[in-house]
Amino acid sequence: MRFGTAYVVQIRRILFLALMSTARLALVVVCLLLSGRPAAAEWFADVYAGPSLAGHHDLKLDDRGVGRSTFRDVEFGTALSWGGRFGRYFDSLPFLGLAVDFFRFSPNIEPQSVRVEGCLSLGSCGGGQVGTGSFDITETALSIDLMLRLPLIKTADASNGLLQPYLAIGRPLFITTVDPRNTRLFRNHNSDTDLSFGYKAAGGLAVQVYKSLVMFVEYRFTQVAPDVNLQDGVSAARATLRTELNTHSALVGISARW
Repeated sequence: MRFGTAYVVQIRRILFLALMSTARLALVVVCLLLSGRPAAAEWFADVYAGPSLAGHHDLKLDDRGVGRSTFRDVEFGTALSWGGRFGRYFDSLPFLGLAVDFFRFSPNIEPQSVRVEGCLSLGSCGGGQVGTGSFDITETALSIDLMLRLPLIKTADASNGLLQPYLAIGRPLFITTVDPRNTRLFRNHNSDTDLSFGYKAAGGLAVQVYKSLVMFVEYRFTQVAPDVNLQDGVSAARATLRTELNTHSALVGISARW
């Protein structure tokens, strides 16, 4: 992993954007709270896990020593995703909440034959089939989410509803590490890490099973476009690899409420 001047500048820019996004979201929530009556909050802490399906995506390569090429319909592996969420819903606006979410999965690329368009070596441009080799990919996402819920079937022991359909939206910061594991295209075990903002939207159903214990199921969609700098397997020239990952996750979790 390399940490040059450009990398440090990128980190500073992303941290600044994250701070500004957080400040805007916090301002919206504060304004909404001021419009209602002061009240205590319902805190919650979630843990969850489930499969994440990344599907097929194109890989775009910009190799300084060779040229540009595109690997079509590369299959990313289905991975176990897991994470945690901590936040609170406000009594003054019982449908509104704010949460910090941590989410991780590894949609690795296994050896496969794909169609390539462009240049793979000096003087060799066009198209055809090529083997990708294997890559380890780790996606870590951190976000501040806006939570919206609909309290249903309220009782004396479940003032917020036994059933709670909910939505969550956020603008996660994705930390993507790509490590060529066994491939002729790049120098193996010469990884790089990208920091990019992406998108997240989720919907689920929470069911109260005890006074302060909730079980939930959730569908989550995430999107990010990482951009990593690797080294060409022959010339060691810098090779920039880009893709867009659209991931679908089915999660099951447990939540403590107080």
